Formats: sequence, structure tokens, C-alpha cells
Amino acid sequence: MLRRRDLVREVLDDDASFRLLCSLAVAAQARNGRENRRIAALVPRGRRDLAPAMARYGELQERHARLLTGLLAACGPEPAEVPPEVDHAALLERRGSCPAHVRMRCGQPLSERDVLAHLAHGHAAAARATAWLARLAGHAFVRPGAGEAVREVFRAEREYLAWCREGMLGFARAGHVAAVELVLRENTLAEARAHRDAALAVLARTGHLLGWSMARSVVLEGGVQARYVHERLVARRRAGRLDPLPALPEPEPEPEPGPEPGPRRETARADPGAGSDAESGNGAESGSGAAPGTGTRAPSGDAATTSPGA
Repeated sequence: MLRRRDLVREVLDDDASFRLLCSLAVAAQARNGRENRRIAALVPRGRRDLAPAMARYGELQERHARLLTGLLAACGPEPAEVPPEVDHAALLERRGSCPAHVRMRCGQPLSERDVLAHLAHGHAAAARATAWLARLAGHAFVRPGAGEAVREVFRAEREYLAWCREGMLGFARAGHVAAVELVLRENTLAEARAHRDAALAVLARTGHLLGWSMARSVVLEGGVQARYVHERLVARRRAGRLDPLPALPEPEPEPEPGPEPGPRRETARADPGAGSDAESGNGAESGSGAAPGTGTRAPSGDAATTSPGA
């Protein structure tokens, strides 16, 4: 009943819950796109090299908002209402971790510290988005075009995450290591709180739409709270680090068929020098039914471990 895969399928295959989640994504992409373009115009002269890419990502996010809006056509004529308590981006902004947004709305020029805070703000949000989208990218969508749209947004968010990290590394190389670690830690912990609050609100609305029992809702909400505690107590010590980011997972391609084991055994028998130790080892692998060089390959890990309430 509570397997992650089954839960994701139940939520995404229902028109009402899919409409809610897709509307949330549209609102977030549109908001982030507008603000990235406006902030790019206010970047100080010393960091103008960041402005073109920032504006480009803003335009890309607005395009994704239009792309996701097209997916809502089968669920209703209009996107679902996005109340403030389920809007992750709005909750994160209200935490006050990114002063660039306040200055942007007032039309004030930004300082270099504001630009750094904006990079950390984007890094925290994009890290969460890529982890969740990586899980969705492997989902078998029943809606035409949904899988392609998710994978396109996933690739863009991953690229944006790498760009934010590279921008922060530029500040660190310029001698602002302490400032980078501080602002990254502040934004990471603020994002964890915003994610918890938004996830609980989304679960409550989704449970109402799908008719979940009280017991099921309580268990799922407990999972969200447990993840938040984990992020506060365990992941906190890593929040301000600038270690190399792990490779973000791609949808796994279909495995190519390996060589037939039969011809390899025939070749080994025809070779008069097949009695060496090395070739005997290969023969053992072939006898077990696996092709040489593939019998001991480790399986790949899961794509992501995020909560479906992201």
C-alpha cells in the first residue's frame, strides 16, 4: 500500500492529483524564470559574466512552464489553484534566505553577496528538483508527452544545478570560501524546512483528492517529518561543503544483448593453448552462463530516494 513506486503511480495517474502537481510545477517554473531574467539585469559589474547564463536559464524555465501547461489540457481547461501553503518556491522565499529577490522587486542593484546568495538559493532548490525528477524520469507515464517533458525539465535542472555550483566555486576561488559555506548552509537548511512544509500541505490535499484513509495519511506525513529530521541532524554537517557533486542519474538505457556464450566455448576448445590459467578462468565464467567480463558487474543503484511529496 505504501510502496514508493505504487504511490507515485497512483498520484500521477489520477487526473485531479496530476493536475495539482503539474500546476505547482508550472507556477514554480514561471516564477523562477521571471525572477532569473530580472535578477540577471541587476547583477553588479564585477559579476556580469554570470548574467547571460542566468537570463538564458530564466527563458528556459519560462518555456518549461508553457510546456507543462500543455500537459494540463487533458485534466481541465485551467491549471489548479496553487495556495501559498503548497508553493515550495514561495515558502522558500519567505524564509528570507535570498535577499536578491527583495532587492529585485524594489529595482535596487545587487551586491556581490546578493549574487552569491541567489546562486546558493538556486543550488538548494535545483538539488531537490533534480533528485525528484530523476525518480519521475523512470516512471511509465500513461499521459502522452509527459515522460518527454519530465526528462527535458530534468536535464535543464541538472544543468542549472551544475551552473550554480560552478558560480559558487568561482566565489570560493576568489577568496570567499567562508562566505560561500555560510550562505550555502543557510539556504540548504531553509530549503529543507520549506520542502517539509510544502510536502505536508501537498500530501493533505492529495489525500483529500484520492480519498486516503487517516491512517495512510498519518504514515506518509510521518515519513516526511522523518526525512526532515534526517536532513537537519545528518545532512546538516554537509550542507556547507563544496565537495564534487555526485553524478546525477540519467534514465537507464535498455541493455544491449551480449555475445552468445556458445561460440566462445567452441573457440576455446579449438585453441590448442587453451589450458593456461587465464583461459581456464574465462572458461569457468562461460560455463556459468555469463559472458566474460560481465559476470561480476555490480548492479546500478536507485535513481533517487526523495519523498514523493517534493
